[in-house]
Amino acid sequence: MYKDKVLIFIHIPKTAGAALTNIICEQYDPHEVFSLSDPILNRVNNVSEISANTKCILGHNYYGQHTNLGPFFYVTMLRDPVERVISHYYYIKYVIKDNKFTDMYNLKEFAQLEEFKNLQTRFITDNKLHLEQAIDNLKNFAFFGITEMFKESLLLMEKRLGWEGIQYKELNKNEKKPKKESISKETIKQIEKANLLDIELYQWARENFKSRLEEIEQ
Repeated sequence: MYKDKVLIFIHIPKTAGAALTNIICEQYDPHEVFSLSDPILNRVNNVSEISANTKCILGHNYYGQHTNLGPFFYVTMLRDPVERVISHYYYIKYVIKDNKFTDMYNLKEFAQLEEFKNLQTRFITDNKLHLEQAIDNLKNFAFFGITEMFKESLLLMEKRLGWEGIQYKELNKNEKKPKKESISKETIKQIEKANLLDIELYQWARENFKSRLEEIEQ
């Protein structure tokens, strides 16, 4: 079903996308992969130069940006929105080490910046704040996984895409990131308030994911 179509991976920040990128790359020859996030992987310089041999597009791209490629299908990962925001902030602070940015904004302030609100919904709707459209789009994805159920996600991915023997290792894990339980209730409340669409999207996706998993386990 998917063999002759271009895989487009929507890599939402801090959803285990680095690990999934490696897994996807293992399924293709290097000349078949185009990465928007890691130009080192590319044999071409931009999307307009993608060759007919390209079978896979990776990166922090929004839904709908590459629909002129011919037959294609989407995959992505979703994560608990509060955990994702926490991870995103401390990734900037400790991994990217953008101290100027994190000195300017604490976690609660970061969560309320407009460009970071409901980020998962934005990625699934071509940067629109539209929950129903995000759900409708996800229904047509060949595969979407849940970060908190990563092993189960890989099992479903194997079945859906016809891949076998997926191997992976955890990447970009930030040991300095505090646990959610250690963060003040007021900050958590503000993160939730700023990500109401993402919370609903995640709840829908998690339930739908469980149903898909049950189908292949029967």
